[in-house]
Amino acid sequence: MKKILVPTDLSDISENALKLAVELADKSKGDIYLVNFLDHPFGRGFNTMGEAHKQNVDEENFYMIQLIQRTQQRLGDMAERHSHHAGEIHYELFDEDFDEGIELYVKEREIDLIVMGTTGEETLEEFFTGNHTEQVIQKVSCPVISIKEKHGWADLAHIVLGVDVKQSEEPKMNKAIGYLNDLAASLNAKIDVVHVADAGNSDHSVYERQLKEFADRHGLMNYNVTVTENNNKEQGLIAFALAKGAGLLGVLSHAEGGFLRVFSHSTSEQISRDAQLPVLTINLNNI
Repeated sequence: MKKILVPTDLSDISENALKLAVELADKSKGDIYLVNFLDHPFGRGFNTMGEAHKQNVDEENFYMIQLIQRTQQRLGDMAERHSHHAGEIHYELFDEDFDEGIELYVKEREIDLIVMGTTGEETLEEFFTGNHTEQVIQKVSCPVISIKEKHGWADLAHIVLGVDVKQSEEPKMNKAIGYLNDLAASLNAKIDVVHVADAGNSDHSVYERQLKEFADRHGLMNYNVTVTENNNKEQGLIAFALAKGAGLLGVLSHAEGGFLRVFSHSTSEQISRDAQLPVLTINLNNI
C-alpha cells in the first residue's frame, strides 16, 4: 500500500480520513495523495500565481481563480498540519468533477488504496444513486476504507474480515485476499475471519471448517476463524469487531448502484454506513 489517496472536500470528516491515512502510510512506508476535485475551465497544470495575470479574465473566471487559490492554500495547510508523517503528502486540486475524476486519478497515479470520510447518513437522492463513498466503491479498482467523523482510534493490528461461507467462491477472490495480506503485513496485523450464523445455531464446527478451507484455498495468512451468532448479519459482524477492539472491519462486495439498491440490499453498503470503526471494502467486480 505505497500510494494512498485521500479525496477531500476540506471538511472535518475528510481530515479525519487523512489522520487514518497518515497512520497507515507510516506503517506501510507509503505516500499520501491529498486531492480536491474541481472541474474548472483552465485545464490541468493551470497556475493561478503564474498564469492568471496573462489571461483576459472576466468576472466569472476571476471568482473561479480565487476559489482555486483558496482551495490550494487550504490543501497546503491541511497537509502541513500532518507533516510529521514519515513519507510525503502530495496535495493538489484535480481538474475534474469528483464522479469522473476519482476513477481517472486512481488509474493515472496507480493508487493502491483510498481512505475517505463518510457521515453514514443517506439522503433521498443518495438512496437511489448511492452516496459518495458507495459511488467510489462501485467505480475504482483498488480497496476503499471509509471512516466516520467521530471514529475513535482502535488497534490497527487487528482486522476482522466478514465472510459468508455460502457466497465465498469468486474468481477474483485470490486477488482480494492478496490485498488483505499486503495490508495486514504492512500493519503487522492478525485477521479474524468471521461468519455470522443465525441465532440458536449451536453447531459451529461445519462453518469453522468451511472458513478454514476458504482461507487456506485463497492463501490468507496470519488468521483465526470465528463463528458468531446474530439474526442481523451486519449488526452481528459490527458487534463482534467492536467487542474484539478491532481497528478495521473488512468486507468483500459486489457493489450495485442505482435502482437495484432498492430491491437488492447490499451488506457492504449497510456496514459502511452503520459501523463505528473504519470499513475496508474490496469490490470483487472491479479488481
